[in-house]
Amino acid sequence: VRVSPVFAIPVGAMIIGGAGLWSGAAPRLRIPLSILLVVGGWVTSLCIHEFGHAFIAFLGGDRSVASAGYLSLNPLKYTHPVLSIALPVVFLLLGGIGLPGGAVYLNERAIRNDPWRTFASAAGPLGNLLFALLIGWPFLVFQGAPPFGNEQFWAPLAFLVFLQITAVVLNLIPIPGFDGFGMIAPWLSIELRILASRLGMLPMFILFFLLWRGGPVGAVFWNFVYGLASLLNIPDYLVFLGRHQFLP
Repeated sequence: VRVSPVFAIPVGAMIIGGAGLWSGAAPRLRIPLSILLVVGGWVTSLCIHEFGHAFIAFLGGDRSVASAGYLSLNPLKYTHPVLSIALPVVFLLLGGIGLPGGAVYLNERAIRNDPWRTFASAAGPLGNLLFALLIGWPFLVFQGAPPFGNEQFWAPLAFLVFLQITAVVLNLIPIPGFDGFGMIAPWLSIELRILASRLGMLPMFILFFLLWRGGPVGAVFWNFVYGLASLLNIPDYLVFLGRHQFLP
């Protein structure tokens, strides 16, 4: 395990954006600073998400993840033109859905057994959850109303935490293309796994369409996400303000 210097870029962007918003010294830069905070934080969480997959796979016996550079937290190692860039940007612009867009390729045959394979798939969403707790602890500790700082800082931070929660929920859905399916796949019949492989990303695109369209599927999804956010004491109004501060 080694931390790549490239990892400092998204972390630094998040810190610079947050510090600028916290100080309130440049109100005209509120939007670009919010973008730095949210996008920098999102890329940081992407690295943590994919590192989680790779690290557990390594512990489970897959040594290929080390030679591929997946244990370095380097975002360039996790890049996929569709999964890393196109889909996450579309999801974010259309509704503020956090879709971790990295890609690590695990040698599942090298992982010693099915429980380890399930754990390797679950480690990504777990990384998003841990990151949400790491950056959102003031909301949890102070019951959603931190007694310090200012609203222009807390709003995009609340939105960033909200994105992590949506990423956790999305990735735990057990359909092909999401980590939730990877968690159950080792326990399925070979016929079902072949069918899932043939379907590819089609189920993901269908779900994306249903969420974009709204209706009962979107209602169930968003009610569940906001319910989880409330458990972390993330105020709905701050999420709303943060989204509009990031996407005016």
